[in-house]
Amino acid sequence: MRRERSEPTGNGRGHRDGAVTGRRPRPDAPGAPDAAGAWEPADDAGIDAGLPPDGPPDPPPPDDVLLDRIQGGWLGRCAGAHMMAHPGEVLDRCDAVDRAVLTLRLLETYGPGFTHEQMASLWLLTLPFLRPGGAERAAYRMLVDGVTVPGHVGTMRRPEPTQEGDGALPRADLYGYIAPGDPRRAARLARKDAQLSHVGSGLYGAMWVAALSSAAFTARDATEAVAVSLRHIPPRSRLCDALCEVLVAHARGRSWPDVADDIHRAHAHYGPQHTVGNACLIAAGLLWGDGDWTQTVSLTVRGGWDTELDATVAGSVAGVLVGTEGIPAEWRHAAVDRVRTAVPDAGECRITDLAGRTYALTRTSTP
Repeated sequence: MRRERSEPTGNGRGHRDGAVTGRRPRPDAPGAPDAAGAWEPADDAGIDAGLPPDGPPDPPPPDDVLLDRIQGGWLGRCAGAHMMAHPGEVLDRCDAVDRAVLTLRLLETYGPGFTHEQMASLWLLTLPFLRPGGAERAAYRMLVDGVTVPGHVGTMRRPEPTQEGDGALPRADLYGYIAPGDPRRAARLARKDAQLSHVGSGLYGAMWVAALSSAAFTARDATEAVAVSLRHIPPRSRLCDALCEVLVAHARGRSWPDVADDIHRAHAHYGPQHTVGNACLIAAGLLWGDGDWTQTVSLTVRGGWDTELDATVAGSVAGVLVGTEGIPAEWRHAAVDRVRTAVPDAGECRITDLAGRTYALTRTSTP
């Protein structure tokens, strides 16, 4: 479900000190600087070279806490996608949950050392026909035609709008689940995944979500998790610039409605399914939600644009931050421990089983 916010009122809020201004226009090509100084490297070596130095990973929580936080992430993801469902019903399928189940299968089948070819093969065998949308649909068509890595940034002069879309975001947070406290590793895994279908901001957005969910396992709160996550995406990119402005606006005590209006004013030109604007709404929901899972998801949905996807990602990260006990009781009822998926041979999954399988992957060594 996608909702548009009503047009924001004037008052020049997009130009006040601390406002979300979106001052950097879209560059002509990934890897090219724009007139305002944004630099968006296109290749792995360029991305890695531009990232700030990374220290040692934080120790993950104790095993029992880690398992609970992973389950909180899965539960938060599913409940976030279906907040309008009636408590006690089996959660119906949605694309964002299907993508996470498919990512889980990818990691169980090939491990974190999976290749683009292996991922492409799994997509063709298991991704339901006509289910993919946007960049994933374009990638799927190219895979059918025998193109192995359709979204590889080195082949693109100018990113298509769908290739910078938000479709890779709900595929990315699972990489943070399996690399708790190690956001750099999570971001690299998500980047490898997203390269099959996305470029530019779409690629960086997947890296950001993975780093954010990884940081959520060891951060004190959402503010720290968001701040840490920004160290793992290109620092002079449009995405990083936009997210930094949201973080600064929160630190300065600005109100959520004003900042949400600013986000729409600054990034509406990209379209309602672009990564930059939706990532900003996810970050704002987490920051102003202030550790309250329901408030986080509610604010994210109120932000508009790609509401189902954004609520799923925000619900996932907030679920990691608060654990299962931090999610309202109606979403922790035994009858809610099931979700339907369109992934072949997956059918109806128990959330506790998905969490247990994900926890087992945290024991997988770094490739």
